[in-house]
Amino acid sequence: MAGIVDFKKIDKSGLNDAVSLKSWVDTFSSEDELREVFLNMDRAMKYVHEHGYCVKTFDPREIEILNGSVNQIKFNTLLQMPSDYSIQRRIVKEDIYNSTFIQIGIYTKCLEYLNPDFLKQNFQRFSTFLPQGDIPYYRGIVERGASVYFCEYAMEKKKKDLEMLENEVSNNVDDAGGYGAGKRLVKSNGTSISDDIHINDSINDSIYKQINSKSDAAFINFLVYPTIVLILGVLLAVIAFIIGLV
Repeated sequence: MAGIVDFKKIDKSGLNDAVSLKSWVDTFSSEDELREVFLNMDRAMKYVHEHGYCVKTFDPREIEILNGSVNQIKFNTLLQMPSDYSIQRRIVKEDIYNSTFIQIGIYTKCLEYLNPDFLKQNFQRFSTFLPQGDIPYYRGIVERGASVYFCEYAMEKKKKDLEMLENEVSNNVDDAGGYGAGKRLVKSNGTSISDDIHINDSINDSIYKQINSKSDAAFINFLVYPTIVLILGVLLAVIAFIIGLV
């Protein structure tokens, strides 16, 4: 790995609060809230991948929830991925599996005793502790080695559920004697899905600004160096032209 970003060493003066995932899990109030944390953890991981980094460890003690918000998830240590695309794909797949493994371990309250082989061979037993609508996703990752982000699965599932609701409602007359109430509902909720994505991107821009600045610096170098070379080339040509006139 070419570089490490250790967020534990970054100044936290701008944060109101930071609690580890492990500590938070001990006090979470509902399955829905836990699922929301996992969705946002996955969105943060996807954001990190898109900026050329991966997660060094998924130890719940090294993942933090900031400011008491389930939308703000911070991985304490990131590793820069190699430039080789095939290696990047392998690393991304490993991160997706490791995140899934942690989620199942937390849902079932047996993370410290769990191992990948046992989980794969006995997934059906563990599935009874998982949110029913998410079982197909977890099964795909654990048993079939799929490499799909949880947030993408959840978004597509929500869209399909809304489409089914639209079809169901559209086939019934509403209170005003008209049709199409479901279509209005899908438009409203569909917009919220898009808004959620933009909100999380903005949040992660702030949390992971260190890898953004690195990317920006690389982009600036990419633009500046050729410009300098071009200017020097023009100057040398002008100087040579002037010398030729003397």
